[in-house]
Amino acid sequence: MDTLILVGIGGAAGSVLRFIFSRIEAIRGIPSGTFLVNIVGSFAFSLLVFSQVKGDLYYLIGTGGLGGFTTFSTFSYETFRMMEDQDYRTLVTYIAISVGGGLVAVAAGYLACTGLSL
Repeated sequence: MDTLILVGIGGAAGSVLRFIFSRIEAIRGIPSGTFLVNIVGSFAFSLLVFSQVKGDLYYLIGTGGLGGFTTFSTFSYETFRMMEDQDYRTLVTYIAISVGGGLVAVAAGYLACTGLSL
């Protein structure tokens, strides 16, 4: 199948899932939907790359599906709004758990695929 079509199909599916997650209520001011999308997406992407998926499946799931699912732009906007509102405690917490959680999710995917310890 043409790579562009695979990316488009994956992107459409990922975007729909992203929309579903966006409906999750914020917890203590932290945008839970965006947080979950980025952590789940980090883990899923690490499983994909560390298990060495290539070709059509990579384009469908990795570039398309996870590209449409995860959202750094929304994370950045929400963080900016917290800064605008001078909600610095939530801002620092959100950045720390998002970046830290993403790194933990990638490490978990690596460990799941390689069986190695860090």
